[in-house]
Amino acid sequence: MRAADSTARPGRLVWMDTDLWKQQVKRRAEDDGLARARSRVLEALLTAYAEGSLDAPVPAGSTFGTAERGGCRVYLAESVCERAETRWKRQEQARRGGVPGFGLLCEVLLREYAEGRVELRITAAPAGSTESTGSTGNTGSMAA
Repeated sequence: MRAADSTARPGRLVWMDTDLWKQQVKRRAEDDGLARARSRVLEALLTAYAEGSLDAPVPAGSTFGTAERGGCRVYLAESVCERAETRWKRQEQARRGGVPGFGLLCEVLLREYAEGRVELRITAAPAGSTESTGSTGNTGSMAA
């Protein structure tokens, strides 16, 4: 995302698997015709997660902690991040008694997308509409 998203959404560095963000998600987004919209992809995933229409399964025995991790620049609406992080904290506290960071939530959701377990669909909205991101799920949608 270049100028359009960076002006509307604050840039933020998310600590996560750099190969996942820079290679795998990029490749999947290109295949979906969303090559320049990776931040919007993540925002749609976080929105769906915050709304409860998408889960963030951390696989048992996952190797997430062993991947090369670094700061990946994304452009996200702060309200989306807050809502998703609130659910993540509640969910992980109940599951494990601890709360992994926001970067792991992003990584888990993006891995689901990159590996084809989640689909995004673009829907058009009339000009002047305030809707920018819809819900996402196994057969969900993303308004752009």
